Amino acid sequence: MLTFSTDHAFTEKSGKHGLSPREIEKIGPRLSSALTSIRERRRAGELPFLDLPSDRKMVDSCRSIAARFSTAQNFLLAGIGGSALGPAALFGALAHPLHNLLPADRRGGRPRFFVLDNVDPDFAAALFGFCDPRETVFNIISKSGATAETAAASLLIFDRLQHVLGAKWKEHVVCTTDPRTGDLRKLCEREGLLTLDLHPGVGGRFSVLTPVGLFPAFCLGFDVDALLNGASEMAGRCLSDDLSQNPAAQLAGMLYLFDSERTKPIQVMMAYANSLYLLADWFRQIWAESLGKAVDLDGQKVNVGPTPVKALGATDQHSQVQLYIEGPFDKVFVFLEAKKFRTELPLPKLYDDVSSLNYLGGQTINKLMAAEFTATREALARQERPSLTITFPELNAHGVGEFFMLIEIATTIAGALYHVNPFDQPGVEHGKVLTYGLMGRKGYQDKAKGISV
Repeated sequence: MLTFSTDHAFTEKSGKHGLSPREIEKIGPRLSSALTSIRERRRAGELPFLDLPSDRKMVDSCRSIAARFSTAQNFLLAGIGGSALGPAALFGALAHPLHNLLPADRRGGRPRFFVLDNVDPDFAAALFGFCDPRETVFNIISKSGATAETAAASLLIFDRLQHVLGAKWKEHVVCTTDPRTGDLRKLCEREGLLTLDLHPGVGGRFSVLTPVGLFPAFCLGFDVDALLNGASEMAGRCLSDDLSQNPAAQLAGMLYLFDSERTKPIQVMMAYANSLYLLADWFRQIWAESLGKAVDLDGQKVNVGPTPVKALGATDQHSQVQLYIEGPFDKVFVFLEAKKFRTELPLPKLYDDVSSLNYLGGQTINKLMAAEFTATREALARQERPSLTITFPELNAHGVGEFFMLIEIATTIAGALYHVNPFDQPGVEHGKVLTYGLMGRKGYQDKAKGISV
């Protein structure tokens, strides 16, 4: 199972910028109160993301529909925010690093995987030019169908399919949307499109263990049962009242203290494996969108929220670590460590007379990555830069499921500590409304008065 280390977060290792055991003890009652509230809300059906791993009906529907596309050469997902970041993180963590470049037999007959989230016209045109509609399953993900970026992608998808496939175009579309309401649901019913239901109580950034992530995971041949088992096991650990054994409570509490008591609002998640990098990308959204709020639960103006940053080791040791080690004391680090990679890659013994090469020969690139991680964490600590570490014993679906649930529960706990609602995003909605107005959507033109594209 995943392990969580706090060794480099305390004053003993990181000097005066670290936390003290007394501070952790002091916040304990607030963490316990948050956990009690989470358990009560779960029993009341208010936190359905916690029960997703045991939803067999949802899993079976995803498996069944995925089986219909066993011969597809391409999987094109159209969504944005959590609807794209979650599936992309799954793909990055569990697929072959060069999956999309492999021939079909090397991919085990699984489709290439593409995400259309941004409305960049060059990228969108290139993607549609590459993916033959006759060989592609198009998965449109939008709870309401109203998000402008995904709505625009839907128009492009429908138009291209209808022109190429005629009456058979509907056989290539699966829409993941609200089970009852919204424009996309109405359109699916009118056109007779295949659908997967999004739980109405699960927001986009908490949706990776819904059909948002599970349908593409089945299509790509990932071990969905292991993914969900990992999430379920982590939920048990993270709802425990034993704070010393609860990684979500520790993570949320310590990051909150670093922000509120140590003035470290910048929280860097640094992955020491390429396959974990998009997990840090997913973390950025759930942490920023859930905790960055103007008002608290009492309606008081607070303007709170940490700023999550992603980084990749060892690459960013040569782009960002200079700032991290010698710059302002405004950062805390969360390392993602891979204990065991899927490949053991030895370094050959060559050029015994070249000192910059000969010491590496006979070792492994795996050991070099481990040394890079250990050295960076220690160098930061010696300059009083605290850090936390999440360790993946292996890079597999079970660990990825654990990670998703760990962060989702930690986010919920952190919301209680900041006394904000971690499940809304009013700032995002404001931008959406202005976009509708600028694009001339009926009923929204007045919202964008005085501005133009």
